[in-house]
Amino acid sequence: MGYAETVKFLVAMIIMMNPLGSLSIFLQLTHKFPSAHQHRIALKCGLSIIVIMLITIWLGNQLLELLGITIPSFRFAGGIILLLTGLSMLQSKESPMNHTPEDDIAAEERTSLAIVPLALPVIVGPGSISTLIIASTDYPTAHLKLWLSILCLMLAGGMGFILYYGSTIARLVGESVIKVITRIMGMIIMAIAVGMLANGLVGLIPALR
Repeated sequence: MGYAETVKFLVAMIIMMNPLGSLSIFLQLTHKFPSAHQHRIALKCGLSIIVIMLITIWLGNQLLELLGITIPSFRFAGGIILLLTGLSMLQSKESPMNHTPEDDIAAEERTSLAIVPLALPVIVGPGSISTLIIASTDYPTAHLKLWLSILCLMLAGGMGFILYYGSTIARLVGESVIKVITRIMGMIIMAIAVGMLANGLVGLIPALR
């Protein structure tokens, strides 16, 4: 896995995780909570993200084999998911997760938001999982998966940092900037999705080569 492949993987994952969009959802879910609770949720979310990513990298292919799903078909399906995700980002559609009633959440249940819905599926959604499984397929050896794991640790740490200091970042960046960046990310992820669809289709129909 060379420099170019590493950069491509990181860019794809950062776009799929959509840090600023995820931060917006995090703040909407937790803005009525005390600062200490927000910080606990952010830390737990970062830990949950890395656990989900590592399980996907190391066990995702085995799960596909168990279910009898071929890599080309999964790549094609993943491309569709990414395309729809990018389209949603481009149109700046609000996530249904945004409508969670904060007032109805008991204090003891607040930190559970870190796992569902924040870590899964808001931050590590179907698109991110598809990207991780395809990457672990393209780079199947143990040392390459270890490198992917290190990259995921960096991504999860960065996401946890953004959520931890979310209120400060949101004030500095502003909502309008977040929306513009989200649209740009949507365009990029749609371009990546087209490539995945093409590769998956060629794998399913070799005559197209």
